[in-house]
Amino acid sequence: MKRLAPLALVLPLAVALALPAAAQTADPNRPTITQLVAQDEARIAQLKANLRIAQDQESEWKRFEAALKDISRKRAERRIALMDEWDKRETERDRKPMGHIEALRKHADALTLRGDEIRAIADAAEPFSEKLNPWQRQQVDQIIRTYVQTPFIPEDPRRRNY
Repeated sequence: MKRLAPLALVLPLAVALALPAAAQTADPNRPTITQLVAQDEARIAQLKANLRIAQDQESEWKRFEAALKDISRKRAERRIALMDEWDKRETERDRKPMGHIEALRKHADALTLRGDEIRAIADAAEPFSEKLNPWQRQQVDQIIRTYVQTPFIPEDPRRRNY
């Protein structure tokens, strides 16, 4: 019985240490959906702090914030799905590259989604923008212009072979 006591202490510790390793994905540097969304939520919180939202602007801010968070979640899910698709494509035995027609269709789909996101931001930003003072409006305008000009997904895996 005394010989089993150290084993009884070590075994749960070994299992506890092994579980996180087993739960990791193939690439430990790959972000998770939760991490991507958390980054965006931090940016949204920073935006709110920088704009110094007043009490009378709060209700419109909440609608704008909800739209941004919804889009953030969808973009994170698409980014992870795109990475998974590319990993699968790269590990397939024949390593068949994406054809130009398939690439055009995927790009068109991405542009359609991007357009829908931009329209949703515009719809949510319009009533919020009406409540902003000139300085706040300038800040939001600058941020939205930056957002619209950024690529579909940072570090887009589709660009690997171009």
